[in-house]
Amino acid sequence: VTGNVINFYYTKRTDLSYEVNYLEKDTNKVLAEQKVVNGQTYKSSVTENAIEISGYDKVEPTTETITIEVTGNVINFYYTKRTDLSYIVNYLEKDTNIVLADAKIVDGQEFGSEVTENAIDISGYDKVAPTSATITIEVTGNVINFYYTKRTDLSYTVNYLEKDTNVVLADQKVVNGQTYKAEVTEQAIDIAGYDKVAPTSETITIEVTGNVINFYYTKRTDLSYEVNYLEKGTNAVLAPQKVVNGQTYKDTVTENAIEISGY
Repeated sequence: VTGNVINFYYTKRTDLSYEVNYLEKDTNKVLAEQKVVNGQTYKSSVTENAIEISGYDKVEPTTETITIEVTGNVINFYYTKRTDLSYIVNYLEKDTNIVLADAKIVDGQEFGSEVTENAIDISGYDKVAPTSATITIEVTGNVINFYYTKRTDLSYTVNYLEKDTNVVLADQKVVNGQTYKAEVTEQAIDIAGYDKVAPTSETITIEVTGNVINFYYTKRTDLSYEVNYLEKGTNAVLAPQKVVNGQTYKDTVTENAIEISGY
């Protein structure tokens, strides 16, 4: 008459699961493999933390707790691209890697962005192709190297000048096909009637401009002249020859015929 009761009993499901997604904010681009955790108990609580992803900053919240339901157990963590990265541009001599100009460092770069740089002009050097480079910004290793070779189309000039007056005494010597920073040595040439002024040898280092060597000269002062007194037609010597030493090149001298008895 009484106690007619039927009881059915249940246990919480333990075959549920949850997923964790790692997504780029605004685009929902998948940045890392989805994490799936099985064997979860209905109504239990689970907590997950956002993982580190190279090139990205975590967006708050970086920790999330959910209660396991039959469906819809999803945790999404969001990320934005790092904007604190940098790249370096180096300007180097080909083969030697000698630094020719200060490295260019550009901060505030965004992960995954593209940047383009062009080789700068460096005095005394020719650019080696390629002279433009584009890279994609990564977390590390953002380096652009431009290479250069020394110019070989330079020249130098040698002048031969009279000291104090700078009068040109011989044709200027011009030597083409010179390499930047090469050393060249020249010697003063011999010029008739002139003495060389020390230094008579000079070495210069080839620059882009201003490659000039000047050698200076003074007139000789050790010259002489002779005066002869001769019979016309026979060239018979009528008086001793007059020799005057200590004469300067290109000076003008005047002599007068002497009196000779009987002539």
